[in-house]
Amino acid sequence: MAGRNSQESRSTQLIVLSVLSTILAFPFRMLKPLSSSFSRIYWLTAAKIKNAHFDVSVQFDGSILLGGTGKVTIGLCSRIGQSVEFGTEESGHIILGKSVRINRGTTLVAYEHISIGDDTLIGEFVSIRDANHGISPDKSIREQPHAAKAIKIGRDVWIGRGSVILPGVTIGDGAIIGANSVVTKNIEANTIAVGTPATPIRHR
Repeated sequence: MAGRNSQESRSTQLIVLSVLSTILAFPFRMLKPLSSSFSRIYWLTAAKIKNAHFDVSVQFDGSILLGGTGKVTIGLCSRIGQSVEFGTEESGHIILGKSVRINRGTTLVAYEHISIGDDTLIGEFVSIRDANHGISPDKSIREQPHAAKAIKIGRDVWIGRGSVILPGVTIGDGAIIGANSVVTKNIEANTIAVGTPATPIRHR
């Protein structure tokens, strides 16, 4: 008898919890569209404080890191994920085309030039750097100047999560780079390349 009462009490508690959670969730569901709009305005404002030239059509999903000289151009209707890092040093410039999507945690650092074409997709935690430290043995590496070579990524390219794009590389229009690949040399247009170093496996 006691067991039955305990089960009935637990069932009653679950019903009450279900009803209360439904009631409490309702206003939050109603406010979700407003919350999304507010979030977009907030992060756009935060980004424009760092670089006033960012267009209002650009969507920022969270805070970005903007270091160095701040020479970064982002094309119309692009979307930038949370914690994406843009760094420009010396004469470096980063230029993104229209409708570029860069996912969270990606790092782009330019000492010379990085360009990314329209409609390109870049996965999470990708590293794109156009410079390396000098490695002459007569001086510590950290004291040596950077050697830079421009990186060019074409339009409608898809770069998978965790990939690394090294200095001097050109990736042609429509190419696909598999996740966790290291791109050390040019990839032709409409080519699918994977691995370390990235090797073409077929065409689209």
